[in-house]
Amino acid sequence: MPRILRLLLISAVVAAIATGGVLIWSLQADSSDFAFVPRAAVPAIGVVTVAGQEPSPKGAGSLYYSTVGVRHATIFETWFGVADGGELMPAHSILQPGESEADRSRLDAVAMDSSQSAATVVGLRALGVPVTVKSKGVRIVGIDPQAPIATSGAELGDIIVAVDEERINTTDELRAALTAVGAKRPVTLTLHRSGEMETVTTQTIKGPKNTPMLGIVPSEASVVESTRKVTYTIEGVGGPSAGLAFALQIYSAGKGYTNLHGLRVAATGTLNMQGTVGPIGGAGEKAIGAGRVDADLFLVPMANVAEARAGAPDGVRVIGVNNFTDALQAIENATTP
Repeated sequence: MPRILRLLLISAVVAAIATGGVLIWSLQADSSDFAFVPRAAVPAIGVVTVAGQEPSPKGAGSLYYSTVGVRHATIFETWFGVADGGELMPAHSILQPGESEADRSRLDAVAMDSSQSAATVVGLRALGVPVTVKSKGVRIVGIDPQAPIATSGAELGDIIVAVDEERINTTDELRAALTAVGAKRPVTLTLHRSGEMETVTTQTIKGPKNTPMLGIVPSEASVVESTRKVTYTIEGVGGPSAGLAFALQIYSAGKGYTNLHGLRVAATGTLNMQGTVGPIGGAGEKAIGAGRVDADLFLVPMANVAEARAGAPDGVRVIGVNNFTDALQAIENATTP
């Protein structure tokens, strides 16, 4: 074989090996970005249980909550995109500045808990069941990384239940307790964390108009009380987007599922205790997931209609809603000739 041909052949082999090595590396190595991956919608009947509910009659219809898989994208996916209807999401769209993935997981767990409380309130009240909501402390949903509390041992998701051993239940009570302490003063916080009580010592900071503050984003943690108990059995899913579906499941169980008229309904949307439905992420991927369970309807927040319709397969009717009443009416309208 001529020398020049042999050199060209060797070069080609080396290039092929190098290219193959880069390809294998890109398929296995994670990037800093994330991938949203479609998942089949999940039956709500096994997740949400209302005390005294009757079994779902055969053919009565069913409800599903929509989820999306979130994982680190591979290097290959950052170059060529996410397969099977997935979407590449830059890290800054998932994590706030200074926020770790562990922080995000804790906040997602908090958001799931809040969505369940809101769903219970909205679903039961729609059935005419009396419900009371009581604040049980102030949850930490954000921490200023420059504030002393950031290094005190307090964590996102903790619930502040006492300030210098004085019980607090609401943000107003927290504000009053901190005013009594004063700005730039030491303070001891009693925290409820994962069923345990923790105590941390920190220092207040000076806010606007010299107002004493902790340097946190507060949110009142609530407990829902009712004559009809609702329980949730769910693992591996976080965030607030199942609120609408959970409330619909509670209401439908209370109605013996007659309100569904045999329809397979998937739903997604945040929900507050007033019944307002808010926007979510991954609407296109969730629409694909609704199609995987042959949903007749996919109820989404009004702000996500265009994205959901773009991702929805044939046969899945996407309907936008602003509140829980809209969702009930959308199901009813779908069965009206």
